[in-house]
Amino acid sequence: MNERNQRRRHFQYAGLGAAAILLLGFAAWIALFEHQARAVADWLLDRPLPVSFPEFARTAAFKSDQQAYYVLDSALYTALINLQVPPGRIRETKPRAMTGEGRWTPVERRIIVSGAYSLTECNLEIAKAVERAGGAVVRAAERSRTRELLLEIAQNGKVTHHLFITRDSALQRKTGRLAVVVAYTDGIHRRVVERLSEFTRPLNFALLPWASGAGNLARDVARGNHEVIALLPVQPKSFTGDITRRRAVLRSHSAQANRGIVEDVLGSLPTAGGVLGYPGDRGGLPEDEAEMLAPVLDELGRRDKYYVDARGTAGSSAGPENRDDGSGRLRAWGILDPVYNPVIISMNLERASLSALENAHAIVVADARPHTLQVLMNQMAHLETRGIEFVRVSDLLDN
Repeated sequence: MNERNQRRRHFQYAGLGAAAILLLGFAAWIALFEHQARAVADWLLDRPLPVSFPEFARTAAFKSDQQAYYVLDSALYTALINLQVPPGRIRETKPRAMTGEGRWTPVERRIIVSGAYSLTECNLEIAKAVERAGGAVVRAAERSRTRELLLEIAQNGKVTHHLFITRDSALQRKTGRLAVVVAYTDGIHRRVVERLSEFTRPLNFALLPWASGAGNLARDVARGNHEVIALLPVQPKSFTGDITRRRAVLRSHSAQANRGIVEDVLGSLPTAGGVLGYPGDRGGLPEDEAEMLAPVLDELGRRDKYYVDARGTAGSSAGPENRDDGSGRLRAWGILDPVYNPVIISMNLERASLSALENAHAIVVADARPHTLQVLMNQMAHLETRGIEFVRVSDLLDN
């Protein structure tokens, strides 16, 4: 018994000694490595830790890299929209990182495009967008087995993007039909209409029948691949020399008077395929709109003509979707130039094209002015790459 008790005490003393040594060692570790000990304790207790944001030195190289990246990234975004690449088919495999010299490493992305686009088309579309932004494709290569396109994008010799583009034959390419209606109400911008009529892509020209030289202009336009539309003033805000009360469809007129106005319009422009109710902004929908337009639509239907309604879209760029409600009446998507600014016109044309891709078709209206001409000249080609087909309004009804 004495020997057993003595061994038990020896074990106890040994345990206490070992525990004391461990505690002393732990205390020494905490004293010498306070930061690591605190990190271990925080991890064990799962404590929330404050997150600090690193302050990078705003050097000239840093600013140059940032500016080059954002400019080229915006250009690539436009090119990928034209190639119908949604954000879900863009995967960032290696994000940008800050180096010790205050520079950024290139971003790496994998992009999947529809099999309807060739790699040559992808390369060309991206190269054009990058060059317009002041950059360049410094390397373009294609893998021999996987047929993956490798692109390096740079600006001023600094590579900002590594792109890996693959084609998926299972992905369908969307298409949309877009009818552009150019409204011409006076003789001031006749030269703009003449330039537009030289386009090989079909356009629609809405001419005011009583404007000077409208008949001759309609004959010239009809010789090309374009369509003539009669511009019908409907409840305008104001009246001018060419747009008088007796030449406009008004709520105050009788049904017979409004029908007679339509007869005069179509008689003045016999080559017109339909009419455009213009201007569109009439301060909201009149309660008796159906009653006012009933004789107009009836007369147009009797003559097998269509009616394009731009109402409610002249004061804003977002209008109702184009649709046919069974009465020969089409609703325009919107006005391209509610604000006469080339940037606004370009943005609205982009939005209208996306609506056409989503809904298979759309109609847009714009005034015949120089900025409209310039935007159409610059953007029609790349919108066709996106999947847009420019058509006449009558083509939408025939399909």
